[in-house]
Amino acid sequence: MKTIFFPCIFLSLLFAHACCNAQVNTHDCFTGAFSSGYVFKHDDGVFNSVYGRGMGNVITADFCYYPWHCWGIGGKSSYWLAFGRTTFFKRHTKLHEIPITFYVRRMIDLNCCLQLYASLGGGVAWMRESSYLGKVSRWKGIGEVEAGLHYPLYCNLNFTSAFRYIFPRQSKITYKK
Repeated sequence: MKTIFFPCIFLSLLFAHACCNAQVNTHDCFTGAFSSGYVFKHDDGVFNSVYGRGMGNVITADFCYYPWHCWGIGGKSSYWLAFGRTTFFKRHTKLHEIPITFYVRRMIDLNCCLQLYASLGGGVAWMRESSYLGKVSRWKGIGEVEAGLHYPLYCNLNFTSAFRYIFPRQSKITYKK
């Protein structure tokens, strides 16, 4: 996780500096964010016994265009990774997930420099599981709800905290014989 933290900070600072030097109207027309974190997964019994409680969110890129004052449309892509051991033979296994979503976002400015936002969207998730049984890949449609807040730190660099819920469960992969 440390290997992706510093590049995310660097890219965010670079993007904030570029936005500071750009000529902007009364409100920002475009926002971008790079983040990383941890993804908690639904407890379906099999996932938790192989991979544990969740997956590392290696990186997420989020870009939103605001053609109207408080409403925006955007897209987001993430790369999630989990390592585990199979339940019977205890052999190494790896799971990759890449959710790609497009959304509509509503931004609300508060008096204390905070900006609250909520977004609703949908897209697809690509999953690939590799183990001694082979490699299995599949695509699945997903929906997404996100709510969070932005607090300005410097120019266009914000501290963001968010809760993102993706539905339905997308990590259930079955091997075909």
